[in-house]
Order: sequence, then C-alpha cells, then structure tokens
Amino acid sequence: MSDAPAVAAALERFRNPASRAAPAFGLDHIRRALARLGDPQDSAPTAIHITGTNGKGSTGAFIRAMAEASGLSAHVFTSPHLVAANERIRIAGRLASDDELAATLIHIAENTEGLTYFEALTAAAFVLFARYPADISIIEVGAGGATDATNVMSRPAATVITPISRDHEIMFGVSGVAAIARLKAGIFRRRVPAVLAEQPPSALDALREEASAIGAPLHSAHQHWKAAWRDGAFVFGGKHVQVRAPWLALPGAHQSENAGAACAAVEMLQDPRFTPETMAAGLREAHWPARLQKLSDGPLTRNQTSEIFIDAAHNPAGAAALAAAIRVARRPGDRVAVIIAMQGAKDAEGMLAELASPDKGVADDIIACELPDSGGQEGGPGAAPAHLAAIARTLGAHALEAQDYLDALKLAQASGAARIYVCGSLYLCGALLSANGERVE
Repeated sequence: MSDAPAVAAALERFRNPASRAAPAFGLDHIRRALARLGDPQDSAPTAIHITGTNGKGSTGAFIRAMAEASGLSAHVFTSPHLVAANERIRIAGRLASDDELAATLIHIAENTEGLTYFEALTAAAFVLFARYPADISIIEVGAGGATDATNVMSRPAATVITPISRDHEIMFGVSGVAAIARLKAGIFRRRVPAVLAEQPPSALDALREEASAIGAPLHSAHQHWKAAWRDGAFVFGGKHVQVRAPWLALPGAHQSENAGAACAAVEMLQDPRFTPETMAAGLREAHWPARLQKLSDGPLTRNQTSEIFIDAAHNPAGAAALAAAIRVARRPGDRVAVIIAMQGAKDAEGMLAELASPDKGVADDIIACELPDSGGQEGGPGAAPAHLAAIARTLGAHALEAQDYLDALKLAQASGAARIYVCGSLYLCGALLSANGERVE
C-alpha cells in the first residue's frame, strides 16, 4: 500500500490489525469520540446509508454518479481502500488530501481515546463532511450494520440494503442469511425509508420483521420498484420515476441490481434536480475500481501477453457473479486462469465451488497465492495457498500454488492463459493496482 508518509504516521496511532488483536464491535467508543468532536455525523449533508453483503460500493458509485450528473456534489465514505487510505473519503467530488487527512486524524487522536483504525477513519470522514458543504453524503458500512462504526447518524435520509448472502459469520458470531439480515437491519431508522434490493426469502422475511418493529417504511425490489435488462438496456421503474439507460458503466449483468437500488434510493430523496435524463447519464458514467476492471498499460501488463482483470469478489455470491461474467466474456479457444488469495476466515470452499469446478466452465487453472500485507487495514491473516489449492483440486480443478501474486502472474502466463482474473480480496486487487502504477482518483 502507498499511503503518504504523513497519513501513514497518523494512522499508526490507531493501527490495530486483527492479526494483533480482535476488533471490538460496538458503538460506545465511536459515539464518545464523536461527542468530543462535536457530533459531526449529525451535521453532515443529507445522508444515504448503505449496507449489504455484495454491491455496496457499486450502489454508492451509481448514486454518486447520478448526483454529479444532476449538478449535485456528494461526500462519499467507503471501505476498504485499494491503494491509499484517502480513497475512503471523497469530499464533494475530490479525494481527501494527504495534509487534511493527516491533520484530521492527528486532531482525532489528540482528543479521543480507544479508537480502532476503522473507527478513526470513520470519525475523520464525518469531521470532514461536516466541515465542507455538499448536497448529499453517501455512507457505506464497513461490515454488518447494527454495530458498525458508521451506524451513528441519528436520521439519515434513506437507508439501502444490497443483496445479502453469507459472509462475516465468524466475525460477528452469527450463522445463516436471516441472522445476517437482522444484523444489517440495524441501520434502519424510524420513519426513514429503507430500500431493499432483491433478497433471499429468509433475508427478506427478517428485514420485513425488523423494519416493522422499528417503524421504517420499506421500498422493496419487485414490490415497490423494478430494475431489469430490457432489449439490452437497463430499465428502472419506481413509483414516480422511470429511467432507461442504454448501458451501465459498471460491467456485469448483476449490476442491474445495484443500479436499481441506487435509483430507488435517489427516488426517496424527492429532489427535483434528479431527473430521468440525469440519472441515466450517471448510470452510464459511474466508475468503481476493482469490479471486473482491466489493468491498463503499466509495469505488470507490459510483460504479459494475457489480459489481466481484477475483481473484488470475496464470498460465494460475489464469486458467482464473477463466474457468470467470465463465461459471458470467454471467447472460443481462450484459456482462463483465476488467481486467488483471501482471508482465512472467508468461505473458501463456497467461493472456489463457483470458480474451480470444471462443470462451471470458468477457469482452466486456479492459482492460489499469499494474501499481500494489508498495510494496516482491517482483516485477518490470509489463507495458505496450499489450503486453497487443495480445495480447488477436490473440486476437480487444475490448481497451482504461488508464493505471491507476481509468481502467480508468471504461472498464469506460462499456462497460456489469454485472460487472467484476480480475485478473493480487495487487498490483492489493490496490490496489483499499486504494482502496476495505478491509483484511484
């Protein structure tokens, strides 16, 4: 990772990777800290709070793009970052500068205590969002919902729950989709509209119960709004808004779910500056890195005859979406290699079942490598490449082990792969972007 020295030094005051100490989930520390900082979370502009298992970042990217196409400015908080921590905090369209982020983190360190790395960055986002004017704020949870450090806003304008699947169960001590849904429903607020993307039946039942208990009006996919591909175009139909975009800027058929949730959230704002035309323009222009992103010309790609794509898929549902995209893009005769590294606590079996099984028609070679150092980010230790490769082999795949991603790229090219897909962790994707000289702007 390549944080600027001043930012890295400021973040070191909060460095608490899970490999050293397990994170303590809860809102006590962050609430006390924000109170000492003047409760900036309640002074930030109109907020849309987003949780879910997959698609949070893409949904937020669509909302931001629609806002900017409509002439609005947007603050955005996301996590984790790919190359530099500044990526997490976008202030009215620009990334937080090194100097202001470092100064804000130092101010927080000097006026609070007991914050973790993620809590400190969350507090910094709220401080900066309260300081600078914008029309809306887009806040993505780090993980979960009820106990996430972002869940401190007293009254966001809307909440969004993207598709829920199994993930982070060990981290939160829950099991099953319904339990995960109840955890994520913790961002609901009384009389604040809650947008639900398409959900598994058990998750939808749980979300309905939680919304009813707290008094949050639901706006659910299929029931209150619809999003689909029609004649090759994306079409959204809400109660008052109809949007048609000839394409979506983010690749993959699954992005219709995220674009639909984004449109539904924007509809909840009832802001006349959003029009069907500006919303369609935003959907065509959104950008969100490491989502089926092809690496551009750089130190890594210049030595490769293969095309290299990075994707943030890190759980079975994400892997299924990636697998579908690979099958669609695959040309006759192409050899495809998938390079994977992931955290040890993730569902490696479920993810590899989508990518490695020969009957899925996805990968000719699975190449497992070590998870790169996350540079102080949250997250536990990586799964051993030998473990991942062994799982892939039990599924019938041809699997190799690599020392690191550079070794994995060499093995993939030696295999004759025309396309190489890299997945399993945003940390891995970020390492490749950094090595290829690419930044997120």
